[in-house]
Amino acid sequence: MTKMRHTLLTATFLMALGGLQPAAAAIISVTLGNDTPGFADGSVPSVFPQLINAQSGQPAPFESGKGSDLFANLDESWIFNYAAIGDTILSASLTLGIADHDSQATGNQVALYEIDNNDLTSALNTGFEAVGGGDGEYNVYSLDLDSGLFADLTDGMAIIELTLLGPGLQTALIGGAVSETPSNGAHLIFSTLTIETRDITIPAVPIPAALPLFMSALFALGLFRRRISGSRV
Repeated sequence: MTKMRHTLLTATFLMALGGLQPAAAAIISVTLGNDTPGFADGSVPSVFPQLINAQSGQPAPFESGKGSDLFANLDESWIFNYAAIGDTILSASLTLGIADHDSQATGNQVALYEIDNNDLTSALNTGFEAVGGGDGEYNVYSLDLDSGLFADLTDGMAIIELTLLGPGLQTALIGGAVSETPSNGAHLIFSTLTIETRDITIPAVPIPAALPLFMSALFALGLFRRRISGSRV
């Protein structure tokens, strides 16, 4: 009887534990550029040597400054490549490290920001205006992607497009006065796409649904023990 009771107790525990286990999940993370550039978010790195060193050897458009505060706005695109996704996408985010985007100038500085033709311009503009953006400043921005975009991520390729908008900012070499410029160039330091998935072959069992299973198993064990005790009288 003791052996049988131990067997039932083990089965009860495993059944409850199985109900409480989370579904298997995986993280896909693809980074282009240098996400450890050697200077901190909010700092003002020098073009020589900090920005040059951070961008040296990186793929376009992360290998050098793009556009010019005086003559042309930054207008670039890049592509994330990864294995096609057959599992359920739970969440996704897009992170951008950028120096000298000059959002402290008048108006908005993002003319276009898209992932697979899905418009994220307003969201990045909000981030730009909320913090940072002084002349030459390096800032990191991360956007959580809406679930409506998940279907576009399943093909294993995500195309990002970014166009900035003037005015930009420049600091005078003598006296240090900051003034606005007609255009807005910048240095793209890195970009990361992160996707969390769940194996569609393993159903997710929420903990609230597993608790009744656990309680039922304990109740059954209690009945069994009472019957065993009664049979000994």
